[in-house]
Amino acid sequence: MRLIAFGDSMVAGAGDPDHLGWIGRALAGRRSITLYNLGVRRETSADIAARWRAEATPRLTDQEPMRIVFSFGANDCHLENGAPRVSQAGTLKNAQGMLTQAGAHCPVLLVGPPPVVDPGVCARVEVLNDHLKALAGRLKVPFIDVFQPLAADGLWREEAAAWDGAHPGAGGYQRMADLVGAHPAWRAFTLLD
Repeated sequence: MRLIAFGDSMVAGAGDPDHLGWIGRALAGRRSITLYNLGVRRETSADIAARWRAEATPRLTDQEPMRIVFSFGANDCHLENGAPRVSQAGTLKNAQGMLTQAGAHCPVLLVGPPPVVDPGVCARVEVLNDHLKALAGRLKVPFIDVFQPLAADGLWREEAAAWDGAHPGAGGYQRMADLVGAHPAWRAFTLLD
């Protein structure tokens, strides 16, 4: 199976001393899955929407099962010139376009954004997470909510606060990988056909 992961620095695993991030850890030991981690630091949903198709095309094949996972949103919620980098409506429009278009090629899954240290940004991420979950439900796309469990647990934010305010270390990424890996949607998504 080929699994293409699109997203931001959380997908890329920024801050992880082992350079695995949550997705590398969620797939640990799965030799039958080829991971293309296409997370890019600081990217918003608009940036990902502009590039995902061109980057997915050379990796798509009919020769083996394909999956595309998306995870984004925190960067959209950061303020730039006094306003979020991408409005909530803009993020939802971008998400709908990506999930619908990618879903025409293969199964897709959306992993919600994790919490960040800054309380204002974190509040906007929480609201966006709820709207992304509702959108995924309407589109019948599996959604994995990591925001609530990671916020309640605290390790993610503790490690992020010790580094750059957004990205955890190995422990935080492992917690997220455990949440994703244990979710029934992830288990069904990564089953070989």
